[in-house]
Amino acid sequence: MKNFLKYVSVFSASLILLIIGVEYMLRQVPNALAFKKELIEKHTQDTKNLIIGSSVVNCGINPAYLADSTYNLAISGEWFRFNQILLEKYIQQMPQLKNVFWGICFHSLWSDDNENTDISSIVNHQIYMGISRNHNKLHNIELLSLGSLCMRKWSKYYIQRRPTMRCDSLGVDHSYDSKFKDNNWLEDIPDLVADQHKPMLADTNGDLYHENISRMHQIAQVCKSKGITLYLVMPPVHPTYFQLMNQEQLTLIHNAITEVTNKWENVHSLEYFGDTRFNDEDFYDGNHLSSDIGAIKFTKILKDDILTDL
Repeated sequence: MKNFLKYVSVFSASLILLIIGVEYMLRQVPNALAFKKELIEKHTQDTKNLIIGSSVVNCGINPAYLADSTYNLAISGEWFRFNQILLEKYIQQMPQLKNVFWGICFHSLWSDDNENTDISSIVNHQIYMGISRNHNKLHNIELLSLGSLCMRKWSKYYIQRRPTMRCDSLGVDHSYDSKFKDNNWLEDIPDLVADQHKPMLADTNGDLYHENISRMHQIAQVCKSKGITLYLVMPPVHPTYFQLMNQEQLTLIHNAITEVTNKWENVHSLEYFGDTRFNDEDFYDGNHLSSDIGAIKFTKILKDDILTDL
């Protein structure tokens, strides 16, 4: 019995040490969330323009072509709940902040940061950005929370020696560069549009839609209290994507934007969904600009449209 207990103790101790070792190695793997947290904390005192939102602006607005002291804090798969928490976490530390550019896509108003949608986003925000929805202690241990996802991340970085993060020094995500786009991206657009209509269909009572509108009002109020202009930016989508957009969904987006801009004088809407100046070369897929071509073109247009405020 003593030998059995000894073996169990040795095995348990070895397992715990292994978990600790793997967890430590996982924390050393470069990732966009840790990088952007470090980026914004390094530049809180000099940031004048800030970009927040999900992947459509993570890859779609390039600060280098907008204005000095502009940083892209947008994160793929991050929705309004965490957009708000992230901005409120840092806005008090930014004495020079003048403008916030908030990216909104076709399904933003029906999306939320939750475990059912994307557990990896919830865990990674808690570990790497200090942002939590429910303060689940298990989410502080990446290996136990994400399991096989972690091992793929570990293997990609340590075994395959492939990049796990492609953000540049201003925060633009270059994993959306044109050289990485799928060969069948044009053929995939109808399925993409259909998938991004599903969140609206799932929100049968409109509860999430109205919650997200409320978050827009709250962010507008926070910005107003600091004398900050808030731009609600809807980047261009591919013409085929735009043609296939559900019109009811598009109307609800317009209604939400109009409600917020009518109430808050510091909020402006910049919609480019159906902008005909963009062609195949400018896109990574149906609703993302290529970060090396389309984003530069779009940012220059954006700058021209708001030049007096920069």
